[in-house]
Amino acid sequence: MGRSAVRGSRPRVGTPKTVTLSREADGWYVSFSCAAVSTQPLPATGRETGIDVGLKVFLVTAEGKSVENPRHYRKAEHALAKAQKRLARRKTGSTRREKARVLVATHHQQVRRARRDCPHQTARALVRQYDVLYLEDLRGATLVRNRHLAKRIGDAGWGQFRSILEATAADAGRHVVAVSPHSTSQDCSGCGAHVQKRLRVRTPVCPSCGLVLDRDENAARNILRAGQARRGAVGVGGPPAVLKRASVGL
Repeated sequence: MGRSAVRGSRPRVGTPKTVTLSREADGWYVSFSCAAVSTQPLPATGRETGIDVGLKVFLVTAEGKSVENPRHYRKAEHALAKAQKRLARRKTGSTRREKARVLVATHHQQVRRARRDCPHQTARALVRQYDVLYLEDLRGATLVRNRHLAKRIGDAGWGQFRSILEATAADAGRHVVAVSPHSTSQDCSGCGAHVQKRLRVRTPVCPSCGLVLDRDENAARNILRAGQARRGAVGVGGPPAVLKRASVGL
């Protein structure tokens, strides 16, 4: 393709290893994956927390702090459906069909970028506050088999958030530890009693100790306790190496 001028989003650091050229709705982008990128450790805070991701809210920490679920796709669903209907009515090969196709692609791009921006902001905020972050080792491919919740789970983007959080933590010298999600919502964080409850029960009452606590916060506390036990048993190594990716427009 020869030489092409690019508009950089930020200075490139490290040694470029791979270059990826991709086409988006608003133009072409080139991404550089670089190795030997030095980390930028943040000052230690001496704090750690458990994180429970959900659908009612995006996440809840063990201290009870929550992040609202933005539901990007749900909010854009009506406009996207309208644009897709317009595309279906256009004649194949016509100029108007091409314009309608670009409009649909633009709607998808906006949702995709918004869905990626929220985890980045949340991850940076968490990394600044905590040295160690514990979260559930969820399997997204298994969870989306639930036909009643598949769209909501996909819109939440738990897998993407975990990848972004791990990369952000590694760059800041923090640690992210994944723990088993088994019974984190069913066990009482106060006394440890196993209390079976349905998903619609949002504020359960423990019959053993009488603890009344939000379901998600209770799970976050259990995740924190399980993560601390796992970390104490096997230890936590240094942060993994991260390939940084910089995207620039052509």
